[in-house]
Amino acid sequence: MHNVQPTCRRQGPMGGAMIVATVVLTLASCGPPTVAPSPPPPRAAVAYRIGPGDVLEVLVWREETVSGPVTVRPDGMISVSLVGDIKAEGSTPEELAAQIEKDLLKFIATPKVVVRVNQSARRFYVVGNVNGPGMYNLLPQQTLLQAIALCGGFSQFADRGSIRIMRQAGPQVAPEYDYDRIVAGSDPDVQLESNDTIVVP
Repeated sequence: MHNVQPTCRRQGPMGGAMIVATVVLTLASCGPPTVAPSPPPPRAAVAYRIGPGDVLEVLVWREETVSGPVTVRPDGMISVSLVGDIKAEGSTPEELAAQIEKDLLKFIATPKVVVRVNQSARRFYVVGNVNGPGMYNLLPQQTLLQAIALCGGFSQFADRGSIRIMRQAGPQVAPEYDYDRIVAGSDPDVQLESNDTIVVP
């Protein structure tokens, strides 16, 4: 018997060229790789500034007689045990806590103070196709998503992609916000300001 040796067919010059051309055409038809656009950077949080009518909770560590709720008076002042009147209007809760700590040093060796906003005197409004339109208290660093949840969500015919926020110091034509894109993380959430009106068409 004769041994049958396997044979390999060598590609000629034309065959190799056709293979290279086919690969090049295939790659060209795919086009450049698609790069997903980066989401817009989130807006920096706006620090909450205390105003008249706000109800604050002043907590002094291990000093219950000094701790307690206080209401910011129309003149912007609050009264704190031991130190008396302190200007609160225009300060952040952190700034006010630092000021109270400084004033308490005369009476307490190492005071540790925390100031919280229990109730804000500021308001925002929601109108249009939501389940609970109306006026709501504005909490520190409250956002559009939180406001929509607070008013009971959208009604049946709401246009979730064309929400506007009418702002007293804002542009004449308010920008539109897409609720679903914000939820998905594609667009940043929007922090509300005092007297904002959320319009849901």
